Amino acid sequence: MVKLYLRAGHGGRYVGTAGNGLIEKQETLRHVLALAEQLSHYDVELKLARTTDVTVELADSIREANNWGANLYYSSHINGFNDSSAYGYDSHIYTSPDAESIRVQNILHPKQAAVWVKHGSRDRGKKRSNFAELRETKMASILIENGFITNYNDAQLLKKASFIQELTAATVEGLVELYGLKKKEASEVPAKMYIVQPGDNLYRIARKHNMTLSDLTNLNPHITDPSYIEVGDIIFLTPPSAFEVDYAVMNRQLILCQKKIEEYEVLGKEINLLSQRFLS
Repeated sequence: MVKLYLRAGHGGRYVGTAGNGLIEKQETLRHVLALAEQLSHYDVELKLARTTDVTVELADSIREANNWGANLYYSSHINGFNDSSAYGYDSHIYTSPDAESIRVQNILHPKQAAVWVKHGSRDRGKKRSNFAELRETKMASILIENGFITNYNDAQLLKKASFIQELTAATVEGLVELYGLKKKEASEVPAKMYIVQPGDNLYRIARKHNMTLSDLTNLNPHITDPSYIEVGDIIFLTPPSAFEVDYAVMNRQLILCQKKIEEYEVLGKEINLLSQRFLS
């Protein structure tokens, strides 16, 4: 069976880059968890470097993937730059890549890039780099940079659950093509889900899908207070698996973290204005 090693860049004390209310270590985890959730419905073995915000040394991830005998090492990152006008998606393989890494990039890159271009960003091209993750892994490896967290428009895309879903679907499509992945039996099909939009509440969502409020709340144990949902929350319309519920919980935690960051940024600006008035 095909083995895919998924690494969410940074984590724990390694924050990565930040901007526009987002932190790289959180957004890479969001992407990898979404990818793992979708891939869990295929006949494939998955190993994640991390599933929460913990510190995992890069050398440990490389060693784990090598010892496990992965077919592919997939590393998710987000770019940052001191010039906020820099934007777009790119992917990286080693400077002297093997044929399989070239094949992986040739198939995955255009599928992921197309999603960014469709939503107004750009394709910065297929690149070759001397990163340790690409140099020291024994299998095909690719590192993707999902936009610039320091660019306002790229960051707004990363904040949209619908965009992450579309990007994830494109990535899965590429992996299916690469390895001929087959879906598991019908009994293991993924739960149908709805992404909360502005103005939604559980009652309206239930009516829209011809369900009772009680049915909907029973399907969504991660929504502990039915009167309180967030834009971007995942609402299950059919019975979810335990993995899907875990992903929905993590998705909500990331949404709440983003709100806190935005609140702190607003508070920081207000404090700065008051300080300027006081000192002037």
